[in-house]
Amino acid sequence: MKANRLRFHRFQRTLVYLFGLGLSAPLSALNPGSLNALDQLDRQVERTVSRQIERQLEETAKRVPDSAGETDSSGGLSSLASVANLPARLSIRSASGREVFADVEVEDGWRAVERQWLVTVEADELHHFKQPGITVMEQTSLDELGLTVLRFQASQNLDSREQLQRLLPQALVERLDRNHIYQPEATSGVARGSTTDTQDPQPSANATVPVAPLCGAPVTIGMVDTAINTEHPAFAETTVRQRDFLADLELSEASRPPTDHGTAVASRLSGRTGTTAATRLPAATLVSASVFFDRQASIAGATLLHLVEALDWLQASEVALINISMAGPDNRVLATVIRRLLVRGTPVVAAVGNGGPASPMLYPAGYPGVIGVTAVDQDRKIYRWANQGQQVDFAAAGVDVAVAVTDGQYGTQSGTSLAAPVISGQLACALADTSFEQALTGLKQHGIDLGDSGRDPVYGYGLVRDSY
Repeated sequence: MKANRLRFHRFQRTLVYLFGLGLSAPLSALNPGSLNALDQLDRQVERTVSRQIERQLEETAKRVPDSAGETDSSGGLSSLASVANLPARLSIRSASGREVFADVEVEDGWRAVERQWLVTVEADELHHFKQPGITVMEQTSLDELGLTVLRFQASQNLDSREQLQRLLPQALVERLDRNHIYQPEATSGVARGSTTDTQDPQPSANATVPVAPLCGAPVTIGMVDTAINTEHPAFAETTVRQRDFLADLELSEASRPPTDHGTAVASRLSGRTGTTAATRLPAATLVSASVFFDRQASIAGATLLHLVEALDWLQASEVALINISMAGPDNRVLATVIRRLLVRGTPVVAAVGNGGPASPMLYPAGYPGVIGVTAVDQDRKIYRWANQGQQVDFAAAGVDVAVAVTDGQYGTQSGTSLAAPVISGQLACALADTSFEQALTGLKQHGIDLGDSGRDPVYGYGLVRDSY
């Protein structure tokens, strides 16, 4: 009881702070006897405070030069602040004007497809979903991972875990989650949605480009991201095979799959990052899954169902590893899929996210066994929007780094998204000659220890050499 009172008083103090910022909070949830309500409010308060602080810091950064007399190179909002700019309900439409689905805000400030839920099921469990308030929409077989995912829509009065667990067996409730929406983790040199709405045509003087390939091994690497502009000169010496997982939706021009983020990440992974740069993996085959739809006023989004379908396809493609430069909430279905990938021997490298040092852990980087990558600048200082915590395994350059931009030019971008492919490329090269365990040990032993001695929550095992 004493612990409950302490938690309750902590919430009261936090709410006083929130009201001081001009924010509101669900006072009806403040029942000292309800631990579930307190836990939910705790998470919501944490994310709301984090986003509010980040927005205030970002506005300050736009007005105040840094110590070098220049503004921050990221030029854009952190990922959490960007998503906070979205309306509570965003309609995603087809070219004919039909609403394909609605992108809405749900618990704890996350985004998801409106009233859609996913669950991994067995054949003898399907009958549980034949009841009022539940509409089965799709049954997807992830053959390579040995899973079946059911997508269903819950009625308005059933659209919560608390309500669904009254209706479904506990074993199913423990495996279901919302069809969450995930987002890329990079910002361009000039903020998207700014008055210029362009990018720097060439990398800045601070951005370095590789002068030699990472290796000449014929590796096959998987990537889940936005689409890639394969016509870009950055991929003239690179084999890229990609599949659009949103093609059957026939999205409108406003929501059509973007190419900016995927093009930048792919250039850091296997292509070129400048006109004088070497092709990073000239003998590689990059197998890319395009899963993002565009959200014009903010950052792109990818539904969980498209993400897990893409991961199953990449597993079937027999890739050496999978690079995931996106982040979002913990999700039971995603956690299951990631575990299956790792058990089947497919390493996963993921950006830790750009939520900021006070942000809660983001996923899939937060799952056990996933290699989480953070970003540092040219002076080996941590990217100011990088998430921190036990999920951080390695650091690589990811601030004001040279990348290919979607209009056929080269520019600079920042984010943990752009550090992850560097680690993926180095790990793929090592896997061509040795086991995963030995390759991972090699990265740890040859890292440059930054921050506290040994592994730490900011830099992980340290900066991987030759990661610029």
